[in-house]
Amino acid sequence: MRLSKKYFLWIYLVLLAAPLQAQYENIDKDYFEFPIQPQKENFLSGNMGELRSSHFHAGLDIKTDGKQGLEVLSAAEGYVSRIRVGTGGYGNCIYIQHPNGTSTVYAHLRNFNEILAQYTLKEQYKRKSFAVNLFPRRNELVVKKGEIIGYSGNSGSSTGPHLHFEVRSSDQKVLDPLRIGFTEFQVKDNIPPALERLAVKTMNINARVNDQFGRFEFDVRHQNAQGLNTDTIYVHGQVGIELYAYDKLNGASNRNGVPLIDVYVNDNLYFRQDIDSIDFALQKNILIHTNYQAERETRRRFNKLYVDDGNPLHFYTERKNDGFIKVQPNEVKKVRIEAEDAYGNHSTVSFVLKGVENIACISEPIKVRDDSYTLDNTLMLFQKRDSLNNKITVYNKTGSGVYEPSYYNNEHNVYLIDLRKTLPKEVVYADGSKHEIEYADRVPAASEHSFLTDSYSLKFSKSTLFDTIYFRAKHYVDEKTKHDIFQIDDDIYPLKGGIIAQLQILGEYDSLEQYQVYSIDNPRRPSFVGGNIKDGKIDFTLYGFGKYTLMKDLEPPIVKKRSVQNNIISVIISDELSGINNFEAKLNGEWLLMNYEPKLNLLWSEQLDKNKPLKGQFELKVADNAGNESILKLNIE
Repeated sequence: MRLSKKYFLWIYLVLLAAPLQAQYENIDKDYFEFPIQPQKENFLSGNMGELRSSHFHAGLDIKTDGKQGLEVLSAAEGYVSRIRVGTGGYGNCIYIQHPNGTSTVYAHLRNFNEILAQYTLKEQYKRKSFAVNLFPRRNELVVKKGEIIGYSGNSGSSTGPHLHFEVRSSDQKVLDPLRIGFTEFQVKDNIPPALERLAVKTMNINARVNDQFGRFEFDVRHQNAQGLNTDTIYVHGQVGIELYAYDKLNGASNRNGVPLIDVYVNDNLYFRQDIDSIDFALQKNILIHTNYQAERETRRRFNKLYVDDGNPLHFYTERKNDGFIKVQPNEVKKVRIEAEDAYGNHSTVSFVLKGVENIACISEPIKVRDDSYTLDNTLMLFQKRDSLNNKITVYNKTGSGVYEPSYYNNEHNVYLIDLRKTLPKEVVYADGSKHEIEYADRVPAASEHSFLTDSYSLKFSKSTLFDTIYFRAKHYVDEKTKHDIFQIDDDIYPLKGGIIAQLQILGEYDSLEQYQVYSIDNPRRPSFVGGNIKDGKIDFTLYGFGKYTLMKDLEPPIVKKRSVQNNIISVIISDELSGINNFEAKLNGEWLLMNYEPKLNLLWSEQLDKNKPLKGQFELKVADNAGNESILKLNIE
């Protein structure tokens, strides 16, 4: 008998999940102590697996009541295996290796305990760098369970004081600390997940939801969490379900993630998502686990309850038909979604999918999205209904085709164009009006691909895309600024990696070598991209779709002395356009460590020998991303 690919996939998922489950079971209930204020109730601002904009949240964000400087304790005995200091990410961070094979992480600290601080300071002076990533020798820095290792803070990319805490398995996958055995005294949660909105999405050009193509949202009834605001949704063909949900814990208003979601179809388990661990190598796949396009349009992060093409995540432990639900005419499928948090609190929503025929003339209102709208592999075109002629002509690079409405009501026609078969350049409607669409190219995922025109070129690597895209792009000169504008589609496609771009410079510039590329999706706050100019062309890498231009930054960073006291000099630095790139300080010609907190635009000195007077000639050089430099010279007496 020949075994199917799905059988092998099922075996793979079972084998993959088994070691993780064993990892939880092998951790004694009382092995870890809560890492901060263990004798009092704590509150969370983030939990394991919470859906963030660019990653799954790993571990717990523990509130510190807006304060910095609370004692942070080692959750178990072990040794410090890694110390990181930096301006982004985890900021000041400690990693501890434990005898049972697990490790713990303590991030966004204000500072370390005296022993770790002195160790780090020596290494910073040895490397002449504020930012360091250190790996002490095994058992060089031993810690006991409950020992103070540092103090809570707001360093790195933190947006407010808190402690970020992780537990990692022996293979460095992040585990959920709430499943390991902390008591409900330390973190209380008897609140079930909140199921707010549900979406049903057509998954191919022939599918329909309530007689239409697209993605349609429904409110969950708050008075009765068992149903939607409409109990029956009429569908044709294959659809996918998406859920906007969150979880709250006692005493905190934060909206946290929901780790466990089950989908039942006719009372049979059809799809399961269980975020019990996170692989850092797959963090960016959150962009395909959630509906990226819908988030840009609705500002809500919907969890897909199906597995899209290009999604390699491992925590879908049940996935019949990859979670897609196919409904035949006159078929009725009862759907039940059950959501559960780490404490077992449970919420349910139920509804019915009823199969209907695919009809052309519909009675429902049609939501018109400008002239056109792209959804997955399909281009939607809209036109007012005419009493006589409703055909359109679609032109591509090689020819044209005539299309009838895919469906319509008394007011509007909707045309569905399969982008896998044709890339439209222009549409001519029955009244003679024209609409330029100008698709540039179709780019398949997981393959190298190049696109070249007279004025620009794009290179995609095998790791650039999650799935096939159909992009529109244009390169022109802005009439007002006379500078180049390059626009590549709207931001509806998530990128896994960068696109290497080259522009033939068409605009007018006073000193071209001073210009670099900036993103101007928000024209009030241009974002530095960079680039290299050579022979009238500029090369740069873009990590998102949108609009780009060339700008110059001739203003050096602002550097101002703030104070000199307690043997420490503090300096304010900032840069209006391209941003701070690097800095270096010297005292009497010798390198001097300057700690940096970009959220405060603040530098402050720290000497290796704190008893040595801070006196003499002080010099600080600060450079921005455009290469402008400012120098502050002081004679400290």
